[in-house]
Order: sequence, then structure tokens, then C-alpha cells
Amino acid sequence: MSDNATEKTFTVALMTSGGLAPCLASSFASLCTYWLEALKTQKIGGLNVIAYKAGYKGMLLGDSLQLSMDDLEEVGCLHTMGGSPILNSRVKVG
Repeated sequence: MSDNATEKTFTVALMTSGGLAPCLASSFASLCTYWLEALKTQKIGGLNVIAYKAGYKGMLLGDSLQLSMDDLEEVGCLHTMGGSPILNSRVKVG
């Protein structure tokens, strides 16, 4: 990340879509952990993590939740789960 990244607040939006796969929960946890570590090591200045519920459906309807720092600290348990903690959908656009 560039030097001025330490001054910026990053907003990261996560969603899952398509079919369920065993790795989705673990991937979600890994991404949350990556960004939280970047904040803790001051590689970024701030962090907002948004999770869209039920894939594209949630994104299109604006159905999301903002993860708190406590939420981000607790995502490690997702590595032992399958599926998606924020649900999926197969909404067709168009």
C-alpha cells in the first residue's frame, strides 16, 4: 500500500454469490483479518467493512450490515464453518 494509505479510511464491501462452497466462510474471515491487521499495523488510517446480505440481492436492495471492530476480532471461528455467513443468492440482473 502507498504511503498516503496510512492517512485514508478504507471502506471494504464483501458479498458472496453463486453456489455455496465450503471455503466461503473461511475466505470471508481471511479478508476481514487481512484488513483488520492492516489497520492494527497502521498501514491504513481507518476501516469500514460492509457485508451485503444474500449476494447480489442484498447489494441491489441495499441490504447490508456494517461490521464492528468486535465483529472483525471474532471472525476466526468462521474457518471451521462452511457456506457463507452472509448468505448467497442467484439473482439474475437484466
